[in-house]
Amino acid sequence: MIDRVLADAGGGAGGALVVRGETGIGKSAVLGYAVQQVAPGMLVLRTGGVEAESDLAFAGLHGLLRPVLAHLRELPEPQSAALAGALGMAPSTGSHRLLICAAVLGLLAAAAEDRPVLCVVDDAQWVDRPSADALVFAARRLQAERLAMLFGAREGEVRRFEAAGVPDLALTGLNPPSAAAVLAAGGCGAAPPVRERLLAEAGGNPLALLELPHGLSQAQLEGRAALPEAIPLSPQLEGVFRQRIGRLPETAQTALLIAAADTTGDMPAVLRAMAGLGLPVDGLDPAEGAGLVRIAGTTITFRHPLVRSALYQGATMSQRQRVHAALAAALTGEENTDRRVWHQALATLTGDEEVAAALEASARRAQLRAGHASAATAFLRAAELSTDDTRRARRIAAAAQAAWDAGQPDRARDAIARALPSADRETRGQLLHLSGVIEARTGSRRDACTRLLEGIEITSDPSLRLEMMSEAAMAAIFSGDLATAIGLGDRAADVPTLTARDRLMVALLRGFAKVLAGEHEQAQFLFAGALEQAEALDEPRALFWASKAASTAWGVGCGLPYASRAVEAARRQGLVSLLPVALEQLGLELVTTGSFDLAYAAAEEGRRLSFDIGHGRGWHLTVMAMVEALWGRETEARRHAEEALALGQRTASTFLSSIAEHTLGFIELTVGRPEPAADRLLAMTDTGRPDFNPVVALPALPDAVEAAIRAGRHEEASQRLEMMRGLVAVAPTKARRALVARCEALLGERDPDEAFGEAARHAPALSPLDRARTELLYGEWLRRQRRRTDARVHLRAALEAFRRLGALPWEQRAEAELRATGETVRKRDLSAAEQLTPQELQIAGLVTEGLTNKEIAAQLFLSPRTVDYHLRKVFTKLGIASRADLIRAALSQRKPT
Repeated sequence: MIDRVLADAGGGAGGALVVRGETGIGKSAVLGYAVQQVAPGMLVLRTGGVEAESDLAFAGLHGLLRPVLAHLRELPEPQSAALAGALGMAPSTGSHRLLICAAVLGLLAAAAEDRPVLCVVDDAQWVDRPSADALVFAARRLQAERLAMLFGAREGEVRRFEAAGVPDLALTGLNPPSAAAVLAAGGCGAAPPVRERLLAEAGGNPLALLELPHGLSQAQLEGRAALPEAIPLSPQLEGVFRQRIGRLPETAQTALLIAAADTTGDMPAVLRAMAGLGLPVDGLDPAEGAGLVRIAGTTITFRHPLVRSALYQGATMSQRQRVHAALAAALTGEENTDRRVWHQALATLTGDEEVAAALEASARRAQLRAGHASAATAFLRAAELSTDDTRRARRIAAAAQAAWDAGQPDRARDAIARALPSADRETRGQLLHLSGVIEARTGSRRDACTRLLEGIEITSDPSLRLEMMSEAAMAAIFSGDLATAIGLGDRAADVPTLTARDRLMVALLRGFAKVLAGEHEQAQFLFAGALEQAEALDEPRALFWASKAASTAWGVGCGLPYASRAVEAARRQGLVSLLPVALEQLGLELVTTGSFDLAYAAAEEGRRLSFDIGHGRGWHLTVMAMVEALWGRETEARRHAEEALALGQRTASTFLSSIAEHTLGFIELTVGRPEPAADRLLAMTDTGRPDFNPVVALPALPDAVEAAIRAGRHEEASQRLEMMRGLVAVAPTKARRALVARCEALLGERDPDEAFGEAARHAPALSPLDRARTELLYGEWLRRQRRRTDARVHLRAALEAFRRLGALPWEQRAEAELRATGETVRKRDLSAAEQLTPQELQIAGLVTEGLTNKEIAAQLFLSPRTVDYHLRKVFTKLGIASRADLIRAALSQRKPT
């Protein structure tokens, strides 16, 4: 596997691998093998995690990227500035952590343009979380880069290296012959019974085979003295190292403990700390002679990570405090500020406001560098050292926000629970807002609404109150509590507005409340005012809401300009946490306008970013499932819809659960199974169901009626049609009247010719898919009436529309119907443009907007080389040779009509 990853990287197909296993199983040896096997000219970048440094933001990245930092200038300016700030090379800008992740990928890819690059990260479980996040982000996106990334991760530790989406290689013990060979090569000269016992104790673990004999006396090795009882392997190996450390002079043990606590391997700093404790300059010589450490120039390295662990864990609390204090005194200069503060904190057991304040300042610096996980740890430690309850609560609250920004919702929840009891009024309001947002994104929508409603009553900040109202209204709608959403809209009118955004939010809240209350004309008036405000705003979340308002008030496609602006603004401003939300709305708008490939690309990107951020966004899954069903990819569609359903149920989001149920019913209807389609769609539109949500039920009713009729369940179809009439009467748009007329025609409650005629008159207000489905249903009815000539007109229109849309199962159904009228149907050849994948189409569209590969890479969080790889495939599929040809083709304007 190692050979394959290296060969692929050399050939321009980047890849990554995590080598996992217990202590001493050979992870480092395997990574060392990889370094030995690199082709001539391949650049090797190496770093390793250290437990004591695991909370120092970006320490791992700094060690890995130092040799290639000259390539920073090749990155887009926002990425370059973000990474330079994270590594302490420039002032921190407060960039989002995913901007830094993208910068790491870009930097490594830029370095790999000159020559292939191998990144080796050992003891990855101890790499600080911000560094680990960035490296895994890059590893998941390797495609066309001459770049290989290998991680070694110890299993069985409290802290595990999480690398979802990166292939794993689990190392197991050596087989008996190999184990015996390793033991013999160690030259221990053990008696046969002792040798068998050592082989059994080691269990094929190479380090154990090499080190266990060193923990035995000569008499034990020769079988003249009893062997110790068996204990678990890692503690046993640590015990072996402790024995070897215990044989050293006391001064050498103290010097070793300083080196173990330092974590940087910086010999001058260790020597200064040794001098502070009155230790001789040659204090480490006995440890080096015993093979426990190696000193080369100004760097000290340990024989094995367990040596460091054995030293640190075996020391007393007072011994550890003493060496941390010595290191704090030894680390001078501004560049060592954060390390010095951490050593001061580790040397302090009781409350110390001076150290707590310094640690809080360190946390703030980490936040500016997007090292949020490390900042959360620093805030919590500062809280422990606080001497004042108010400061303690404020610092824990800051830790909660940092943990959420780091994508650690459970850690944030714990911090909120700790801070709330002693928080002052304003801090409590902020914590309740944060808690509501966390629950809305990753937990229960009902709980989110409860927390936000409590926060609304506490805060005195009008803008924050409106923000909480909008979050609470959305959570209430998602969980089916429409009365609360209506009430929030009514209350919003009394909130003072300080900014244009505030005025927009008030209008939107009131508008959606009117929609839910059935007051459609008032809602349209309020939405019109809101959209006037939105024209002057460049804030993604406000534009997201504006898109929803426009599509709610005026129908298909009206929200698309605002959704597109929201995505563009989020990308341009580096607001990565809002980008998945904006992409969610863009995907929904693109589905309704029939741009399924672009919708899928938006949903796929949004889902990937949500995963990176740590937020669950089930809407992306439903968009993907809907499009996959239309493309005829039933298995994938069903998997994604069921995943969304499980997420909705887990988070008590009746909105998401109902949409997922609708999607699953639509899949069944699309593939021609009306009975299971009717089961799902009739259930989700049942008003007696506890989680019934009329906001979701309305768009599902036409599908429910059609499925019920095709399944022979006419009475239930009639009931759903009556419900549909009632809901549409509240807001009788042309699109809704067209769908009611279509359902009336199917059910035979009116003259079908008349009803289908009305549906056709209002059809321009429908989505392209629904227009085509109306034509199909009309044509099918005419054929059954033996009016074949009339039927062909509508079936041809349906067939051509489905072909333009790429809705394969519906196209096949229209073809079959048209053949049944006696007409010969020509087979369609895929156009070149239709052969593009969603990502290829997305990249092609950005090219036609005039963006360079570098700019596209920055927007899509890819490397320029990967963009170029996809672009070359676009050129090949389209039979063109240049960007100019592509711009002339104007792919970005390819929209179904």
